[in-house]
Amino acid sequence: MVPTKACILLAVGVALTAVQAAPIVDNSNITPSLNNKATCTTTQCVLTAAGILNDMDALADPCQDFNQFVCGGFENKNVIPSGHYGTGATSILYYSNMRILRSILDPSLGRIPKPAPGDIAEQNNIKKLLDMFSSCMDEEAIFKAGRKPLADEIQRLVKSFPASASSSDRNTLTLTMAQFSRLGFSLPPLFQLLVGPDHYDPKTNILHIKESGLAQEPEIDYRDVEQIRFYRNTAAVMFQSILGDEDVGNRTQPLTPEDIKSEWSDVAKDVVEFEIQLAAIAEGPSTPDNWYIPHTVEQLNVLTPSIDWSLLLGETLPAGINYTRPIIVNSVSYLTRLDALLQTTSSKTLQHYFSWIYIQNHADYIAAPYKQPLMDYKNSFIGISMDAKIEPWETCVDIVHTNLDRLVGHYFVMEIFNDNTRQEVMTIIDNILASYEKDFAILDWLDKLTRDGAIEKLNNIVQTVGYSTESPDLMSSKFLDEYYRNYPVSASDHFSNQVHYTVSSAVRKYTQLPLPVNRKAVRMAQVIPNAYYDPLLNSINFLAGLLQPPFFHVGNPEYVNYGAFGTIAGHEHGFGNMYAIGASKKWWTNTTEEAFIQKTQCFVDQYGNFTIKGPGGEDYNVDGYLTLRENLADNGGVKMSFRAWQSRITSDPQGKRIKNFKLPGLEKYTLEQLFFISYGRHNCDKVHPEGLLRKVQNDVHSPSKWRINGVAQNSPDFALAFKCKVGSPMNPINKCEVW
Repeated sequence: MVPTKACILLAVGVALTAVQAAPIVDNSNITPSLNNKATCTTTQCVLTAAGILNDMDALADPCQDFNQFVCGGFENKNVIPSGHYGTGATSILYYSNMRILRSILDPSLGRIPKPAPGDIAEQNNIKKLLDMFSSCMDEEAIFKAGRKPLADEIQRLVKSFPASASSSDRNTLTLTMAQFSRLGFSLPPLFQLLVGPDHYDPKTNILHIKESGLAQEPEIDYRDVEQIRFYRNTAAVMFQSILGDEDVGNRTQPLTPEDIKSEWSDVAKDVVEFEIQLAAIAEGPSTPDNWYIPHTVEQLNVLTPSIDWSLLLGETLPAGINYTRPIIVNSVSYLTRLDALLQTTSSKTLQHYFSWIYIQNHADYIAAPYKQPLMDYKNSFIGISMDAKIEPWETCVDIVHTNLDRLVGHYFVMEIFNDNTRQEVMTIIDNILASYEKDFAILDWLDKLTRDGAIEKLNNIVQTVGYSTESPDLMSSKFLDEYYRNYPVSASDHFSNQVHYTVSSAVRKYTQLPLPVNRKAVRMAQVIPNAYYDPLLNSINFLAGLLQPPFFHVGNPEYVNYGAFGTIAGHEHGFGNMYAIGASKKWWTNTTEEAFIQKTQCFVDQYGNFTIKGPGGEDYNVDGYLTLRENLADNGGVKMSFRAWQSRITSDPQGKRIKNFKLPGLEKYTLEQLFFISYGRHNCDKVHPEGLLRKVQNDVHSPSKWRINGVAQNSPDFALAFKCKVGSPMNPINKCEVW
């Protein structure tokens, strides 16, 4: 008897109970003897079927609104967790991964890894992980330290850049900028000094200068009067919270609380007015015309007389690194305007601005009462209530995996990943790349020269699946011990651990300068459920954190894996202006480029007409230009994954070799329909209106509803699978297509 939906949902409770005590990855439940007409009832098949059924709204018409059909149940049944702006398949998996990490880091759970006898490197690694987690969880010590750790750091900064200094004091400004560069802040003032491949010689690392210094988390509209007022008030409260009367107390008469509040309000006003001027000269996202212009140190000194670049590099770079190559500037006009702004800005304003940057970078690591105003400000922009609470272990696991991502990744991979997963994932990737190559051969808008270049680029892609084996080797305790050797971790000083992290990260970054670029290096933490394409290195990386349900499992039928993970693999490709080994090179002919622009305009118009509801119920349009690249990748990725899966099932229609068996409770759907259901399901989410508005304004990805429906509208394969009438909402007459 075929199980009913109710039976499936009942069975999933039993299955989940069993799975909690079992290994995370369990390949023993795969039944390769099943054919395409048989129904799979293994634990994994039951879990997958139950998840799909739970997320769906089976009463909705997929030809009217595919997102509602595939995600309606998810939106109705899921509650956004306290302290979060939304929830979705990716974030649910992320927090599942965080719970796995907690089991590795939290002594109270009794699952801490035990080093092999005599393995000093692994002993060091485990101690470093546990000490960092312990220092973060020690709320009593953090509360006792109060604001002092951050206030002391800011006072040291203030002394190095006194307000009495001349605004034209080039050395003082340069040394302060070098200090920030050495600290490795995620939000540095004025500009970022980065290390990365040379765009014209991607085998070589080189310095890059990128604009920075604005309140980027969250991004604010400096033209919005209400946002600016809220931001300014937050800055004033934070200044007073961290510094009290320390920076305004040089008076002959004692200051009253009202005086102190007024002083800090003036300081905040000064800082925000300076940021508004910075925002006015900022370029924003660069265009190819002003990207990556190389400058010598001498040329930079002429371009920005306010900064001594020789002194800056000498004070920033670690001892023994003598940098003589050009520096790539991603916006010459920004640096020119920045210099003019610096020459008309007082040292007092800059001192306050630098202090505010320091507060924004390190306020997260002090006692809650002192940082709360800034947390409330950030949360308000994405719809998180001020009384929302996040469990301390969540915060601390996140900090540990950020600061010691390779170490955490080592134990995470050992817990959830195996070679069967790696091999099957690599097969999917290879099949999708083969689909692209077949597609290139028949695309009428590609001329021969461009087609040959695309195929060469395809054949030169470097793939990393699961985890890195170089820089560092994630499976080598000795390598990891050496990698983090210069990062001291205290079991009792949470704030110092964060300062040491930013400093050691900056040192590690700059020491890459004399080394050749490693195309196999992975720059993201393996715990993150993500995949990414690096255009400079022409490499695709699929992180272990992603290679789990609902995106992938070796026990799933292939239409599920290709519909979810396969479409992600198809998405993460690159055929822009980077050449086969990543160099910026014009390998598209003018004819092909013009045809490409015409075809992409269809996507700009289509997605630009999609809307979301804002916090007040107003309609906001998706930005078709901002999201263009990701929309092209979504559409191409689904098409190529579907083609790859079709080739597989055509080669084995009965399912004697390839897993395409049915799932319990879903037998009424065709395999083709289930492919698209799997695609839609992994994009399901539920987001507060404030968070959704921020996404539309700033995210290069379209909102999930339109990632799902936009692809459906453009896919003849989808229309055929669901028998959608021509002209129905999900099968419009005019469709957009590039790949």
